[in-house]
Amino acid sequence: MSGRNGPLAAASRGTVALLVLASAVRAVGTVLLAEGVARGVAAVAAGTGDWRLAVLAGGLGALLRAAAVWAGTAVGAATGAELAGGLRLRIGARALGPGAPDDAVLLGAHRLDDLQRYCTTVLPALVDAAVVPLVLGTRILLADAVSGVILACTLPLVPVFMALVGLHTQDRVEAATAALERLAAHLLELARGLPVLVGLGRIDEQAAVLRRLADEHRRRTMATLRVAFLSSLVLELVATISVAVVAVVIGIRLLSGDLPLWAGLLALVLAPECFSALRDVGAAFHAGDAGLAAYDRARALLDAPAAEVPVRTGDAALDGLIVRHPDREPAIAGLDLRPVPLGITAVVGPSGSGKSTVLAAFAGLLVRRGAVVTGTVTVPPGGAAYLPQHPTATADTLLAELRLYGPLLTDARLRGLLGLVGLEAVAGEDPGRLSPGELRRLGVARVAARVESGADLVLLDEPTASLDPAHRTAVEQLIAGLRGRATVVLATHESSTLRLADAVVRLGGASATPTAEAEATDAAVGTPATAAVPDPVRRAGLGGIGALLRPVRGRLLGSVALGTATAAAAAALTAVSGWLIVRAAEHPPILLLGVAIVGVRFFGLARAALRYAERLTTHDAVLRMAALLRDRLWRGLAAHGARSRKLLNGATALELLVVTVDQVRDLVPRVLLPPAVAVVVAVAACTTTALLVPAAAAVVVAGTLIAFVAAPAAALLLDGRAESRAVTVRAALARRFAAIVAAADDLAGNGVGGAALAVVEDLDERLVRLDRRGAMARGVAGALVVLGSAVAALGALAAGAGASAPAPLVGVVVLLPLALPEAALALVDAARRAPALAAAWTRLRPVLRRPAPAGVVDLDGPLQVAVLDGVAARWTEEGPAVFHHVDATLLPGRWLRIEGPSGSGKSTLLSVLLGSLSPSAGRYLLDGVDAADAGPAAVARQVAWLPQDAHVFDSSVRRNLLLGAPGAPDAALWDVLDRVGLAALVRSHPLGLDMRVGAGGRALSGGQRARLALARTLLSPARLVLLDEPTAHLDAETAAAVMGELRRQLADRAVVLVSHRRDDAEVGDDVVTLGAPSVLRS
Repeated sequence: MSGRNGPLAAASRGTVALLVLASAVRAVGTVLLAEGVARGVAAVAAGTGDWRLAVLAGGLGALLRAAAVWAGTAVGAATGAELAGGLRLRIGARALGPGAPDDAVLLGAHRLDDLQRYCTTVLPALVDAAVVPLVLGTRILLADAVSGVILACTLPLVPVFMALVGLHTQDRVEAATAALERLAAHLLELARGLPVLVGLGRIDEQAAVLRRLADEHRRRTMATLRVAFLSSLVLELVATISVAVVAVVIGIRLLSGDLPLWAGLLALVLAPECFSALRDVGAAFHAGDAGLAAYDRARALLDAPAAEVPVRTGDAALDGLIVRHPDREPAIAGLDLRPVPLGITAVVGPSGSGKSTVLAAFAGLLVRRGAVVTGTVTVPPGGAAYLPQHPTATADTLLAELRLYGPLLTDARLRGLLGLVGLEAVAGEDPGRLSPGELRRLGVARVAARVESGADLVLLDEPTASLDPAHRTAVEQLIAGLRGRATVVLATHESSTLRLADAVVRLGGASATPTAEAEATDAAVGTPATAAVPDPVRRAGLGGIGALLRPVRGRLLGSVALGTATAAAAAALTAVSGWLIVRAAEHPPILLLGVAIVGVRFFGLARAALRYAERLTTHDAVLRMAALLRDRLWRGLAAHGARSRKLLNGATALELLVVTVDQVRDLVPRVLLPPAVAVVVAVAACTTTALLVPAAAAVVVAGTLIAFVAAPAAALLLDGRAESRAVTVRAALARRFAAIVAAADDLAGNGVGGAALAVVEDLDERLVRLDRRGAMARGVAGALVVLGSAVAALGALAAGAGASAPAPLVGVVVLLPLALPEAALALVDAARRAPALAAAWTRLRPVLRRPAPAGVVDLDGPLQVAVLDGVAARWTEEGPAVFHHVDATLLPGRWLRIEGPSGSGKSTLLSVLLGSLSPSAGRYLLDGVDAADAGPAAVARQVAWLPQDAHVFDSSVRRNLLLGAPGAPDAALWDVLDRVGLAALVRSHPLGLDMRVGAGGRALSGGQRARLALARTLLSPARLVLLDEPTAHLDAETAAAVMGELRRQLADRAVVLVSHRRDDAEVGDDVVTLGAPSVLRS
């Protein structure tokens, strides 16, 4: 159901009927209000008392129009929230299934918000455009046939011109949309790989790329908007000229006595309202286009056929399994495998031999990874419990994560399972703060929960990699306890874990052959720890936003000036038109009306031109501001370096860099600009009334206070901070959706995707409730604006009649308040959205920081020596030290091993060496220069860091390698690939170095990804290299070869190694042993 009216077609008949009814009631109310104004002013001019009945009719019309505004707003908001929520759940389910699309994250986490805005604004406007002009045009035709004919000839021009402009700008809109999607996709990929970029010192280079993409997006968008906003300009000009023609014709006919005054005034009041409904559609063009694009993409994604997963039910088995990836040799070629029933079967072989592929085949994940699978996969009826090589969590706490995998287990039992892997003490903490080893232990506990919930098949991919001996033993004890309860298939390079196996299947050229049994070992369970930076809790506010706006202050002030001038021109057009018609009814000489006729034309044209300039200026300012904000935010995220796993988490970075920045970008002009325009317009209207008809000043001031003070106050009161809560929930929804897609293998492999999406559904339902409350507040406030303007207009009519003021002046002060609702509604919107802007800005503020100083002393030339002199570190000023008195000297050609149990501070010490965390005591010296004096940027140029589970970017082998050494020749790239054992694989691919590795390195095995990351680090010219578990996912032979190559290639550099693999150590290494952790977190 795609196409330009897709969302409208997708809405239920009841929704459409309600929108049509609301539009019809609004049209009837507008007619009654116009009748009251027109007949009341005519009665004043005639000196009769009929104005009282006119005031009552106008009051009834105002009430009907206010009720219709509220109803239309509420229905549109509810429709948008429900439609976007339903699509998000379906997209999430598709992302967890076979053939998952690459843009599912951005679509479900972010772009569906555009669809929601479309339904809230454009959908009611489309219905209004179909209903309101028809009703109002019919009434004008009945009152004055000439005016009706003029409008009948000019109204159709508006959609014609809009369609012509739309066709003219279609290519530019598509180009701008593509630029935006490239920027968003680049931000998403950078968010996922932020630790790698920090470790390689490539933050500044990627910041430059971000600036270039943002500038490209801004330029393309502005070029598109210059033409796209012409649709609104054309609409404004057509409407203005049409209304001006109607006003002049009415004036001339009144002058000649061919038309009663009330009919002329009625046509004058209703004519702009006919065009207003069409103008609202034009004004919503930009948001509408983005919403339609999101809807069309969602429908295309969901309507695409889904691949079938070749899995059947029965005893676990693989029969004739062949797995192929495009342009590569088969990963598995004709494998037959029958694991030991209710026993433990180990799958072993060199890195890249297909161990993870075998486990993924049992888990039903190969098709969603883009592989072509033939043969038969059989899985027991209870399903699988799957531990991937790189576990990913989605829940807010460890206990909630475990509950997702074991929904039938009690919290006490879930805590017991966490205790078995040494994580019970942190059950209530955020999994995003865990180290890779702690995440692995959590994954093992998830598997145990799945088994206790009925899973018959256990699939474990490197369950003990990167674990210290105590925790490795604890995990092995848990695995041994699964024997007899489920069929276990595991892949491992650890000899102690391999001894658990009842049978061993060897891959890598030989056929699958069972081997002898092996015994398990017993050991004590250690205690968990993590080193994470807590999120600061801050009161929502806009402190510091002035610094962000300073570079675009001139443009924003220009927008305020243009907006004020636009509103003033609109009010002047209405006032002068009213004076012209009422004065013409008194039959003055035609020359007396000449100035007014010219004024009508001038103010009409000026309003259209000023609005066009104001929209362009505002968009240019906020796009520049968003680019500056992303740059500062990127540098702020990078400044935390390795010390904040939560901030470096891809889902969190996506939430901040994409979702929250876009929220701030959209909210700044809607919150900060309208108050200035509203104050000027309101004061000008009251002052003009006081000067022309003093008797009406009090009632106009009262009506203005209702529209400009009471309505915003009511919006804030009734909203109850729903808007700010909606912003927070929307950000949480984006973060959770991104986390679910990132954990698709974990969720789909364990069959718990539906339970994970239920959390998204709950968040969507919360969002629907908040949006409904916000819509109610908007509707009530909008109704108060309508009532306020009606009170001012009708009260001015009564006051002017009672004071026997001149009829032309009464006409001016009666019509003037009818031009105020636009500014008042913008002020209402600003009041409602101000807490939302404060909430969004508050989420960004802890991460933002001023650019780091260049440092007192620069670090030129290759690093010769680094010294840790009595270094201690703590994460917060008031928190306890993670470690004390670390002394070490790092020299070229020397290796320093950091040893200690999990949580003892190894990652914290790496953060100090990276320059991301300043020592709380002691000194960190680089060639005699204190790192604090040199500054983080200078330190980063001297250090290269290979983090655990280093991200491989969704690009080519070449571009991944060039992150280590930009500009390196192909010969150097082939050389480093040869050194890490990947050259043969890359040469076998038709594209060679341009071979794509897929999202997250999906086209490579776990060991191949690790070796590509190693190659990237080897290319770095940094003289101090930090290696964090560099051989964790390699078989013993490959690990020994890689470590030997590392020691040869890094012989002239200082190296810091963190590894739990005993064979990675050498006798001559320096060693720093950190003690047991004094705290469980930072």
